[in-house]
Amino acid sequence: MDGIFECPFLTGNWGSLSLNLLEAAMFYGDTSWNFPNTRSPFNRIYFMMDGEAYLENEEERVELLPGNVYLVPAECRYSYVCPSTMQKFYIHFTMELLPGVDLFSHLGKVWGLPYEWDFLEDILGAVQKESVGGLLYLKAVFSRLVYDFFEQGAGGDGYLESFRGFYRQRSVLDYLEGHLSAGLRIQELADAMDMPVHQLSRSFQQDTKMGLKEYMSRQLAQRARQRLGHTDMPVWEVAETLGFTDPYYFSRFFKKYEKLSPREYRKLRF
Repeated sequence: MDGIFECPFLTGNWGSLSLNLLEAAMFYGDTSWNFPNTRSPFNRIYFMMDGEAYLENEEERVELLPGNVYLVPAECRYSYVCPSTMQKFYIHFTMELLPGVDLFSHLGKVWGLPYEWDFLEDILGAVQKESVGGLLYLKAVFSRLVYDFFEQGAGGDGYLESFRGFYRQRSVLDYLEGHLSAGLRIQELADAMDMPVHQLSRSFQQDTKMGLKEYMSRQLAQRARQRLGHTDMPVWEVAETLGFTDPYYFSRFFKKYEKLSPREYRKLRF
């Protein structure tokens, strides 16, 4: 066949797909692994190795069984419970297709797959090697695992429809990625987009089915959860980096979304 077969979707989105590994570790838990009604700002993968644990919300109860690997998508709210003891290898990560929009946040529930023990042993062996080859192997294996979960949960190419509206608001998302703070006003955002406030707010609502102010607040809460969970910043400093001039206002803001104070949230290890 003559000519060139172009792939605009591939070339246009390759650099946009951002995989960020936040934490990976072996974990031994007991009955203290008990966190009611909790939402995560990132995705969680649990390789269950021993013991018993489950996740539960109003819609379902998911038993975390040894010999299975589970994906807990970002923004899903569950209670985390261990009735006795358990052992797992976990990975925390984000995967953004657009700034501030995690690829898995629309999946809505926990997904599970069986795994072979040899597979996990190979992963743990590569982790212990601390070599470039081991790193390449882990990236390849992890990418494949993430793909398998995406195929299981997304249900085909139609899943991209969930992001069409966000694509149309790409310039807004790009601006928020670099400028979001508690002090940012919609008027400033509208000026940057060279649009009247009412037009910007209406188009964002129509495309994403979410109010622009609410979206900005949710993104602020998400960044707060990430800083509280993965840095040693004092709470006042987290508040300051997010543009809150009053730590007490930050605490009230955070508790509105998480039902926990920033200090209570920081104590969570799950």
